[in-house]
Amino acid sequence: MSKSKAEDPKAKSPARRKAVSKTSRATEPKVPVRPFGASKVTAGGELKMSLVERVYQTLMAAMDRGELAPGSRIIAAEVAQQLDLSRAPVREALAVLAGQGLVELLPDRGAVLRPMEQHDLAEMYEVLAPIAALGLKAAAGRAQDGDNPALIRTAMAAIREAAANPGEGVAFFQALNNFHYVANAIAQKPYVDFVMRMMQIEYWNRLLVAAIDLDRHAPQYVTNYQRLTDALLESDSRSAEAVILHHVDWCVRLLTPPASE
Repeated sequence: MSKSKAEDPKAKSPARRKAVSKTSRATEPKVPVRPFGASKVTAGGELKMSLVERVYQTLMAAMDRGELAPGSRIIAAEVAQQLDLSRAPVREALAVLAGQGLVELLPDRGAVLRPMEQHDLAEMYEVLAPIAALGLKAAAGRAQDGDNPALIRTAMAAIREAAANPGEGVAFFQALNNFHYVANAIAQKPYVDFVMRMMQIEYWNRLLVAAIDLDRHAPQYVTNYQRLTDALLESDSRSAEAVILHHVDWCVRLLTPPASE
């Protein structure tokens, strides 16, 4: 007589099917959460940038070359030519970036790179502080897993290396950003990355270079991030949160000096 399904030892119980399902999902490759639209994974496993991100990177490169500054008009035809595209998709990408706050669409001027004053930069710090703290607190709980200590130390070493050449200000602030991206990856908090990038932090970097005297203040940045590194490596989530909030308070003071100064 044949065995019933319930008696078949090879038959998977609901609990076993659930466990297998969880395992299979855990091993599936994950595409990072990004604010520029869905990225595609190529056959080689690499991420292919969306059009919005390509336009964004083109604008940032133009800023680095001195061709764009806050308040500058963005010529869609020139961007389209650089990317070998027609104007229509570039205009659509600029509209998306306008929705994210990087670009302003003005009736008389078209697309303009959004200007920011120092008080705007200070407010960005204040908004970002609790978001960054969320990733750091979670990272502290995983900091000793696997290769994570080495990843944290490497990110800190990159900050020290960039601080040795404060004239390359954008690279210094990018090293700070990367420290947080590493921490967020360790924390498994992709939406913290998403919010940081949605706030156009790479654009913000370029404005901070002009607003903060790194020749004077880079050593304090390094000190603050070394304290943050120590807190992570000690798996001390409370200290990690306290350090980043203290650091942000200090940055805000740099950007909003007393009127007498």
